[in-house]
Amino acid sequence: MSNGASGDNGSDGPEAITLNQLEDWLQIVVDDFASSGQPAEVNSFCDFTKFRFPSVKNGNLHSISTTERSVQPVEKLEEHAYLLVRESISGLTGNFSTAEIIDKSSEPLLLGTYIDTLPEEHKTTPSASKGNHHSNKRIKFESSLHPDYDNLGPSGNDGGIYISSCGHAVHQGCLDRYLTSLRERHIKRIVFEGGHIVDPAQGEFLCPMCRGLANSVLPTLPTNLRKVPKRHRISTTYTSVGDFSTLSDVGCSLHLERGLLLIEKTENIVCRNENVNALPMENIRIEILDPMIHLLCGMYYPGQDKILETGRVDSAALLWHTMKYSLASIEIAARSRKRSLYPKYDRDALYKELNPSTGFILSLLLDVIQNVRMSYPTVLLRYHAIQLFSRSLCRGTYSNELSGSCSQLRGNMLHVLENSEMGLHFPDTQLLRLASEPIIAHDSFSSFIWILFCLPWPMLSCRDSYFSLVHVFYVVSMTQAIIICHKRRQSFEIGHVLHDTMITDIFQVIEEHSEAGQYFESYSVSPAHNILDAVSSLLFPYLRRCALLWKLINGSAVTPFNHGNSYRAGFHYSENYTYDNLEELYEADKLRKYFNIPPDYDILKNEKSRSTVLAWRRHFCEVVDVQKCRQVLKCTPAIPFKLMLLPYLYQDLLQRYIKKSCPECGGVREEPALCLLCGKLCSPNWKTCCRESGCQTHAAACGAGMGVFIMIKRTTVLLQRSARQAHWPSPYLDAFGEEDIEMCRGKLLFLNEERYAALTHMVASHGVDTSSEVLRQTTIGNFFVF
Repeated sequence: MSNGASGDNGSDGPEAITLNQLEDWLQIVVDDFASSGQPAEVNSFCDFTKFRFPSVKNGNLHSISTTERSVQPVEKLEEHAYLLVRESISGLTGNFSTAEIIDKSSEPLLLGTYIDTLPEEHKTTPSASKGNHHSNKRIKFESSLHPDYDNLGPSGNDGGIYISSCGHAVHQGCLDRYLTSLRERHIKRIVFEGGHIVDPAQGEFLCPMCRGLANSVLPTLPTNLRKVPKRHRISTTYTSVGDFSTLSDVGCSLHLERGLLLIEKTENIVCRNENVNALPMENIRIEILDPMIHLLCGMYYPGQDKILETGRVDSAALLWHTMKYSLASIEIAARSRKRSLYPKYDRDALYKELNPSTGFILSLLLDVIQNVRMSYPTVLLRYHAIQLFSRSLCRGTYSNELSGSCSQLRGNMLHVLENSEMGLHFPDTQLLRLASEPIIAHDSFSSFIWILFCLPWPMLSCRDSYFSLVHVFYVVSMTQAIIICHKRRQSFEIGHVLHDTMITDIFQVIEEHSEAGQYFESYSVSPAHNILDAVSSLLFPYLRRCALLWKLINGSAVTPFNHGNSYRAGFHYSENYTYDNLEELYEADKLRKYFNIPPDYDILKNEKSRSTVLAWRRHFCEVVDVQKCRQVLKCTPAIPFKLMLLPYLYQDLLQRYIKKSCPECGGVREEPALCLLCGKLCSPNWKTCCRESGCQTHAAACGAGMGVFIMIKRTTVLLQRSARQAHWPSPYLDAFGEEDIEMCRGKLLFLNEERYAALTHMVASHGVDTSSEVLRQTTIGNFFVF
């Protein structure tokens, strides 16, 4: 699932509050924090509000009693919390209930203490944002849902940062000397290896071993920096990883209640005031990670050079989001074949994408994240997000802290954090917004993986916990899929068997709240499906990504120089086998059984799932009725990545585009280049009058810097990666399997499916930057090596 932009709403903007309301609001926030926070932390928070909201005078604080901290290591606290949660759940013997009274006193404590951890110069320095004078007209409560908060960055678009590796290791000292030498040669304009490929000013270099393109290194953590032990499997009764030979529906039961209880019990245990006050105030900083964090920060937040100085860019969150996007990209790439345009869906093909280098770098990244997220500010952020996730999942209520209504003004500490830097987005508030908004308003896998980020570290490798959460978000994803099917109701027949099920419940609510149904969209649901098959098809990508993440967590990390593959599945995959929609549904069913999820029909009839989804729908509809959706959540089945559909005969392509005029200047292009991503006709030759049609400019707008063009007059392919260009062999061959570059021989040319499939798979798997064949022909701009 991915999210995209919709139209603006125009009339319904954020709701402003008066200066008196602002003063009362800030005083309530301070008083709430003072009731449970440490005196120094409360005073620091008052300084923060004083400098961020100069128009408000801070009132006198109530007297506070000083309490002593009994500090324990975070990893020990989380391991103890994990054991308490397991003991608490197992002691219920199946009689689950989520009606416990929740202590909310830790909410201001967690976020107030988090604000106290910000750098002192940021708290006592006026905001750097333009025109940041906090008058009563500037303090506003947000009034729209944000599916874009699934992703980090200033605009929260549906892109991300993909990480890959050649798999080679290097000593840090050796790398520093190597990079220093490259920069010196670059400055002195001395020829150096890879000068036509890399830009040393951007930190790019060629791997000394394989000459692969790189722009960063990911360190292995030495023992003295490790906070969390290496991952290990925790015993369970579930099917072992990769074993699909004994899968059946026998014994499958829905663990929705267990998963919800796990989240709620975790909140009750880790968010107690005594536990929060026992956290060590240790800000873990791994210096060898700094170059990578600076690089990621520059990519996620371009143009905000000093954003790291605010202390609000969480390193663990950036790395976690990078891993999330990389996993989703790997799953998409695994749908396409290297030699055929037919899709492939089996797990063996999925796990093969975790090749030795990719599996190693992601396993190493996961290990780094596990240790970095033990930092004090990150722990406070994670625990507060658990509170918000628990409220949205288990009780289906919108946080008063985030309700966005002045009429019910209360202590809103998150609004203090959001409005302290007007016009700027930070990952801390983006994560908390994602956690607080209705659970069905966001991509289910995104919410699932962020909950894993927030929970205590042992739960990541506990199969019981992982599978229970997979069940919870399977129901979330099913709810979204049913809402999408409501739009295409005329294409589906709901027989008497599906009456009085979750489907009819959701249809009834959507008909009562028509605006809620406009929030979800899918353009890829086949009308030939019955509704159960359509729902299963939309759930398939979620299951594939959960299986891929679980394989990564439990797969043995491949060493950098080991060319073997530790990520193997349980059966052989035949490249010549043809897949169709029935195969997709068959593979989805096998994954469902693997995760011990009961048949969809049983879930639709299950009373607990129906009542839980009812609370989620009410939560979502209440928010939609008050807030206006400016965007939509797009849900798609496991459709393989495809380039533009080309005609079989090259002459057909030539006749259509050779004399097509430029819409900007009206002239015929000298070097027409057809974008294979969107079908727009561009040109590699830059002109002032048609600058928007240049290949590099169009690649930045169409493919986030990545462009794939077929040169109409030359028949070859142009690969554009920002300023780098490379030529790729033509996908059109004559009857003897030979190219006819620039059509000198005048032979009939036919589309070669194998070549076009190889190009498609390379683009889908982000291979343009890593393929040695591409790099050998790569140049930067107009720089050529003779």
